[in-house]
Amino acid sequence: MNTTIVYPKNEEIKKYIKYFLFIKNDDEDYCNKHISYPNTNHCLGLLKNSRLIEKSDDDYTVSTKEGYHSYLTGIYTRPIRFNYSGVFDEICIDFEPLGLEYFTNCQVSNFRFFNSAIENFFSKAWHNIYHIAFKFDDPFIRAYLLEEFILKNVKFNQHKKFIPFNRLNVSRVDELEQHLNLSYRSIHRLYSYSLGISPKEFLKISKFRKGIRDLNYYDSNHSQMAINIGYVDQSHFIRDFKNYTNLTPKQFAKKVTSINNEVWLNTEE
Repeated sequence: MNTTIVYPKNEEIKKYIKYFLFIKNDDEDYCNKHISYPNTNHCLGLLKNSRLIEKSDDDYTVSTKEGYHSYLTGIYTRPIRFNYSGVFDEICIDFEPLGLEYFTNCQVSNFRFFNSAIENFFSKAWHNIYHIAFKFDDPFIRAYLLEEFILKNVKFNQHKKFIPFNRLNVSRVDELEQHLNLSYRSIHRLYSYSLGISPKEFLKISKFRKGIRDLNYYDSNHSQMAINIGYVDQSHFIRDFKNYTNLTPKQFAKKVTSINNEVWLNTEE
């Protein structure tokens, strides 16, 4: 299996899309589980000759189905298993929270999972994205063509309010009140309606993701790392970490593979 992350070049697109992740496998005997961990981004997935099927809230299967297919995943709070077998070709476009709204003009960031996302939420012009996305094998060419396609098919509304949730440098809800100049009730309404999650849970997942990125840097000094990313102490950090991964930080560091320190993938047979 080959995985490649390509970051967008266009400054306007960078506000809404974090990266393009290409996952490709040509081994017909491949049969593994990919375990993904909670994140605050949203994924628009494109698949060629396969489709993502929801078996339960935290268990999905990529099954063979001729043609092109798409899906949308929102914010989840537990590890999710993706069962892959055989040959597959997948592109994950990783959006900032509310980034998808600029592309669809629909309220979609509060969905946890939705199949046939392109067909349900995007204009007819977007149905051509599959042919653009899978025309070449080189992921960098594919990413370039996807950016060109997006720039052609999206009109960025500079007057439409976009809240950069992931870029707010806060660790507590009361700090959000100051940054957004809103009351607690208004902030809770904003997060619940827009993202389908409470502001407290969103910030906990954000801190957890910062902890993952800093694991190698701090090595075994998790106490200092916990404080630096906004936890009161190490025990709170480890409790949240185990809740989101079912692993301790040390177990996670040994078992899980990082892709550009952006995506963490645990592959099991």
